[in-house]
Amino acid sequence: MDFHCLPMNVCSLLLKSRSAEYEVLRTVLRTFGEIEGYSKGFLFSLELSMKEAFVNAVSHGNMSREELFVEFVMRADSSGEQVTLEADISDSGSGFNLEQLPDPTFEGFLLRSSGRGLYIIRSIAEIVGVEVSDGRSTLKLRYTPY
Repeated sequence: MDFHCLPMNVCSLLLKSRSAEYEVLRTVLRTFGEIEGYSKGFLFSLELSMKEAFVNAVSHGNMSREELFVEFVMRADSSGEQVTLEADISDSGSGFNLEQLPDPTFEGFLLRSSGRGLYIIRSIAEIVGVEVSDGRSTLKLRYTPY
């Protein structure tokens, strides 16, 4: 684990691509959230959405290859009228098209055991986009903490 929180509300974390690493992410999210003064309700939502992003990065982006990494970068900004938190989650995948993902609320998908991760993330955060460069795919999220 490589974890750095810098002045000016920036935090980065590099995790191995295995599900057990989520506990490290959870601890970092709680610490970062406490420093920023986020409510328990927001922290719960943040943890849920970041867990979904991490699971997707490990299983889809890195294809469950444990020698690869998932990187998180979080930037809190309270300088404007509205407090925001931007989060980038990067893996070694080729990316995906947000518009081409099936809607998990459609009848044919309701009984499937997977396919809801981005749907859950969208209910909590704004998905700013997906960027692909230099063999890395980055999911860019924006939150409005409370």
